[in-house]
Amino acid sequence: TEGLKTLLTMTARRLSGDPNAQAVINLQTTFGGGKTHSMLAAWHLAGPTPLKDLTQDVQELLAGTEIPDGVRRVAIVGTSLSPASGSKKDDGTQVNTIWGELAWQLGGREAYDMIAADDAAGTSPGDGIRRLLERYGPALILIDEWVAYARQLVDRDVPAGDFETQFSFAQALAEAVAAVDGCM
Repeated sequence: TEGLKTLLTMTARRLSGDPNAQAVINLQTTFGGGKTHSMLAAWHLAGPTPLKDLTQDVQELLAGTEIPDGVRRVAIVGTSLSPASGSKKDDGTQVNTIWGELAWQLGGREAYDMIAADDAAGTSPGDGIRRLLERYGPALILIDEWVAYARQLVDRDVPAGDFETQFSFAQALAEAVAAVDGCM
C-alpha cells in the first residue's frame, strides 16, 4: 500500500541520517489494519540483509538510499511485558520498565546500566534516553501495544512506575529520537 511504501521510505531515510526525515511515526489503524505488519516490514528493512538482497520492489522503492550496517533494533510489545514483575535477563539483571527494556535491547547490561537507577525507581530517564541513542545508534525502536501496557499501571503500585510516567517517557523518547540522527 502507499502507507507502507511511505513508512519504508521514511525509515530508510531516517536511519541513513537524513535529518529531514520524520523521526517519530505513530501508526493508527483500526484493529487488524496492519500496524504490526508495518512494524515488521520496518524491522526487516533495518536488519542485516543488504538492500540488494531484498525484493526488487523494495530495491526500486529505496533506490539511492543507503541504510547503514549495524542498525540496532528494539521491539517492545506491551502485552508481552509484566508491569508487576518485569523481566529477569540471562545474567540476572532485573528489568522493570519499558525504558529498561529499551536500554537492554539497545546494548545489553552496559546500556541498561546507563538508566538503571530510573528503571529501579520507575521514573522516566529523561535525557538519559538521548545519551543512550547517541551511544547505541543508529537505532529503530518499535513499540506495539503500549496502551495495553500502560492501562495496567492505573492506580497500582508496581515496579514499572505509574500511568503518568508513561507520558513523561513517551515525550522524552520522542524528543531523543528527533535529536539523534539515524534514530527512529
